[in-house]
Amino acid sequence: MSGATPAAPVRAPHARVPTPRALAPFAALAGVVTLAGAAGVLPRWPGLVHAVGLPPLDLYADLRVLLVHATSPLWFALGAVASLAVRVTVLALVLAAAGAGRAVRLAATFYGAALVPAFVAAWLAWGSAATLFYALVWAGLLAALLLVALTGAWPWAAVAGAGRPWRSAARAGFRLGTIGAYLAALGVLGALADWGGGAAAVALVPLSGVLTVAAVWLLLEPDRLRLPRRIAAGLVAAALAGAVVVVMTGPAAPTPVGEDGAEAAPAREGSLLLMSGVDSRTGRGAIFEVDPRRLGYECDQTHYYSYRGPGEGGPQGDAFCPVRTGAPYGPDDTYRSRDELVPWFVEQVRALEPPVTVLAHSQAVWVAWEALQDGAHGVEHLVLVGPFTTHHAPFPVPGERGPGAAGAMLMWIPEAVPRPGGTTSFDAEAPLAREYLGHPDRVDELMARPVAPGVRALAVPSLFDLPLLPDSAHIDHAERACPVPVVHPNLPYADELAEAVVRFLEGEPAARCPLGRRPVGSLLRPWATPPHR
Repeated sequence: MSGATPAAPVRAPHARVPTPRALAPFAALAGVVTLAGAAGVLPRWPGLVHAVGLPPLDLYADLRVLLVHATSPLWFALGAVASLAVRVTVLALVLAAAGAGRAVRLAATFYGAALVPAFVAAWLAWGSAATLFYALVWAGLLAALLLVALTGAWPWAAVAGAGRPWRSAARAGFRLGTIGAYLAALGVLGALADWGGGAAAVALVPLSGVLTVAAVWLLLEPDRLRLPRRIAAGLVAAALAGAVVVVMTGPAAPTPVGEDGAEAAPAREGSLLLMSGVDSRTGRGAIFEVDPRRLGYECDQTHYYSYRGPGEGGPQGDAFCPVRTGAPYGPDDTYRSRDELVPWFVEQVRALEPPVTVLAHSQAVWVAWEALQDGAHGVEHLVLVGPFTTHHAPFPVPGERGPGAAGAMLMWIPEAVPRPGGTTSFDAEAPLAREYLGHPDRVDELMARPVAPGVRALAVPSLFDLPLLPDSAHIDHAERACPVPVVHPNLPYADELAEAVVRFLEGEPAARCPLGRRPVGSLLRPWATPPHR
């Protein structure tokens, strides 16, 4: 009980720091991955730097690629076996050079133990890209970081200390200072790969390999320079903790006029149409609760889109204004075919007093954007609230062949995940899911086409959606607001959204984006999935 710090792990008598030649397997692997990326055999995406990362991060990268590109569970399994064979061989060669006994057995045991948690983390990343469900990508990121933090020192502890590798690593505190510093440096490399595009991702693979070798070198040594490495690890942990705090303390309801300094915007002519997203119902959904006065409209100017078409309105529920138009609808109606939803949008918007301003949340963005490509229909302003401008991971109907087939077998997971307001009604075989998410290029092709002349558009993304978006939700034919630090389902509640919309409607330029918001996407996209093409 003297308070003395625990002694650093003692190197086993047979251990030796590997020479540069002994680390040649890592160099050879980096060369192969670089050539494969340059030739297009491997996807040129920011996560390519993970393919030569510290084990088991390398396996996590392989599984993400396989989940996107394997066209059947059999091909996924064969690819996973090939990945394991390569990874075990490389790790065994390095461990043997470092003096570890039974190196092949140790490497096989390590990857065998890491396989299931690595697959879980990879599937969460794939599932978020497939369903565009923001919560899964963050769960996958947390799972991946925990996997590396708790197992990254394991194989090297077998060399640097005595006893079972897991216990040796645990006694050394899992070498979290070194692992955290490595992850911080890797995060910078991933961001550079994202900023520079495919060519930069390929060019940075050798540097990622050098970073891995440096991490291995440090893990094989007693834990010196603890303070700098622990500071780096603390920065990583603080960033994650900050993200959790933002999520937990985000707005749970919009701020109406008269509360917390919220003021009404200048009065506007025409009509306001609010479009809720998936799993909503008449009178229930975040955008129903918006006070239209903050945008310059009164309740007699405000209307709500119905996923069941025109009608006489329905129950007000949580809506700020009475629901006076549109047929009552339920969560299942939000998955109807676009062949119904798009014409119904045109019918409903044409019945309103022009000029019309539309606020479309989440999947409603696609409905409104598609409908307005053939004509303005009285719409003057379109605000895209939480838009998804691309779709990286299409999937076939479970049981059929096609890219994403292995991941699609577990599509029942997002169907059962609770979301705000209850359990989601997501159905992978529902018409809208098949038409937008199941089609390989539907979302990308849709958002690449402009809306009709005379319609001004503004995209307001959620900061927490950026891992699933290229270039922070850039759309060629829309103005772009700063990403808002509010989770996707609660984005309509954000005061910053209301302020951005008012500036847009007044014809003013978007507010200056605080330093550090846009780079969030570049830091996180390497941990998501590669594009399917």
